[in-house]
Amino acid sequence: MAARDGKIGERMEVEEDKTSIESMADRGGHVDAEMTEFKYGEVADEELHKDKMNGGKSNQQIKNKTTPEENGGKEADGGLSGGLVSPMHFTHYTPRQVPSDYTTRGITLQIFSFKIANISLDLEWPLLQWPLKVYGVVAARDNVDRKRNVLFHRQRDNFQEITQEDPFLCLTGPSRAISAESPLEFEVQLKIKGGHAESEDSVLINRKGHFGGYHTDNGLYTVTFDNCLCTAELSLQKLYRGAVQATFLRVGIVKGSQSPFSYGGRVACSSPPQEDVVRGSEGPAAPTQVVLLDSRDCAGGKMAIGEEDGYLDLSRHVVSLELRTVSEDSEELEETLKVVVEAYSPGGSVQAAVMVRPQYCGISKHKCDLNGSKVKITIAWSPIISSAFTKKVIL
Repeated sequence: MAARDGKIGERMEVEEDKTSIESMADRGGHVDAEMTEFKYGEVADEELHKDKMNGGKSNQQIKNKTTPEENGGKEADGGLSGGLVSPMHFTHYTPRQVPSDYTTRGITLQIFSFKIANISLDLEWPLLQWPLKVYGVVAARDNVDRKRNVLFHRQRDNFQEITQEDPFLCLTGPSRAISAESPLEFEVQLKIKGGHAESEDSVLINRKGHFGGYHTDNGLYTVTFDNCLCTAELSLQKLYRGAVQATFLRVGIVKGSQSPFSYGGRVACSSPPQEDVVRGSEGPAAPTQVVLLDSRDCAGGKMAIGEEDGYLDLSRHVVSLELRTVSEDSEELEETLKVVVEAYSPGGSVQAAVMVRPQYCGISKHKCDLNGSKVKITIAWSPIISSAFTKKVIL
């Protein structure tokens, strides 16, 4: 990645020595975070129970959830299943109806990927070796409502197996845009499934820390979490211009078209449009696209698609994108969102791309041709809610 790494250390007092931190940033140093380690469950028992994840849940998140009745009247996922803020709160407004006091055009984050970059192989105990059966939570907590905005969440019986060649977690969030305004905190609580009994499991990494992020020319960052067992990397981008959030409601095959996904496939997007290295083709390089669905993360490597309606079961739904005008004296917006639909085949893969012009609110529909099959895409648009809105709701 072109950006310099911003590493999260064991404990860094960022506010006390700003001069030294700025000099480190100039040299490409590892800065801009204050990390603390906490026991697995120390925060989860209390905060996961009271926190509720925001709207726009994916099928994977729904799968991870059980009903309160099945868990003695308590939320089985520790309060990760709901929340105050929806990514489509102002979708059905007209632009003039949207109250400016309750929206923001401040800096937001685009989350690309989270991977286990390496593991320690020289420890006598616990012995780590690839592949890893990983489960747990990765989340962000911003100043909009201070609730967990979940990026990854899997329970023990639904672990994800990752390899050295493909160490990326299958993200299911964020469920709404992440504000980069301080305070912004990331939390990582991951465990490794051992044998049949949960007592055989081991903690992989438990970290939380505040993210600042110095300036980079392209806004790309790699946030590093590490301990004696492993190093994990969160790849993201800061969006500096006024941004909106796009919620992918539906991506599917038009009736009458044959599915091109017999051997699997992938749906991804980027804003601004960027070329992306196909995962696994040249090693575990961090992607610069938001992967909405990849069949390699699905059961049996098969594309998650409805047989009757042809809609894909996306893993992720929400992305942020900047609003850019075609010229300084024009109000017409650029087509800054590129959606790529890819179909795998034994001889390679075929792709279709569609350029999308963002909207401030409302719903847009798009189509593209993928190897003779018509693909339809439905997107809901909404400005990003500010903390002022949630404060009013709470009051």
